[in-house]
Amino acid sequence: MNKLKIHGWNAKPRTMLRYIKPGDIFLFRLNEERFGIGRVLSKVDLGHVVEFFHEVLEQPVVDSDVVRRAHRVGAPIIIDSYSLFDKKLEGDWRIVAHQENFSPLGNEGTYFAYGAGNSWKKVDIFGNEEPISESEAKKLVPYSPRGDFEVKEMLTSLTK
Repeated sequence: MNKLKIHGWNAKPRTMLRYIKPGDIFLFRLNEERFGIGRVLSKVDLGHVVEFFHEVLEQPVVDSDVVRRAHRVGAPIIIDSYSLFDKKLEGDWRIVAHQENFSPLGNEGTYFAYGAGNSWKKVDIFGNEEPISESEAKKLVPYSPRGDFEVKEMLTSLTK
């Protein structure tokens, strides 16, 4: 695993959008007693593509062991990083560490879809687009950012 530079929960209560980078490890409050954990994979026009880990923490503390043993739950999604990290409009999300020299290789098979009528596109985690059929688009996740409530709802259904 690449070197992990830890900031901690209280070091950066807010992170401006332009400073969010692939390899950033973040925590978010699931409830008063538990924290979810995830990693930024890439930036796209609508926000950031992230992965979430199955690990749930009782304290907002991350170290190399936590990241090493964490495994992904569900597929990567796009989050509204502006509302969650920059403006803090919903939930309590914080960048707590950065995995140096992180590259999301192996995630190229994740696609999102948008469009209407005869004009559908699929978008990969790097923002690259290509045309697809409507039937193909229906099999993909919508190219739309998720907020705090949607993420928690999704994670609750995946971890049951």
